[in-house]
Amino acid sequence: MKGNGIVTIHGREYMTVSRRVELAHEDKALESVETKVLSHNPVVIKARVTIKGKTYTGISSVNLESSRNIERENPYEVAETSAVGRALGFAGYGLIESIASADEVVNATTKPTSTTKPLACATCGQPAERKKGVSKAGREYEAVFCSTGAKDHTQWLISQ
Repeated sequence: MKGNGIVTIHGREYMTVSRRVELAHEDKALESVETKVLSHNPVVIKARVTIKGKTYTGISSVNLESSRNIERENPYEVAETSAVGRALGFAGYGLIESIASADEVVNATTKPTSTTKPLACATCGQPAERKKGVSKAGREYEAVFCSTGAKDHTQWLISQ
């Protein structure tokens, strides 16, 4: 890859998905990448990557009525790339200031504000809700909680 795969967007740095994949290959750590279509409208893709025996998931969606040509013409590819990038981010690849990849931030910042995607559980695809707060033990947390209530579906974003 030419350059370091880092892009500055609105003053914050993000790594491209291609660079995240490249780093995982350089580490000889990437054992498998699997993707699954969870929905067709909106297009929702779930990615599972296995790194050194551990599995990480990422989920992404694309609204088919998007004003961006790339998303209208290739919604599955765009969602799949973002989902793989998020899974690799959860595995620790390309974390600079966020789990989000440069590709994902560019897509999000150029979408009309009226198109908001519903949050879905990365494990089962059911509706999910992002919450942050302080636990009873006084620790800050931020996580995505599945509507099924399954505790093993929780995606911890911040846990101290």
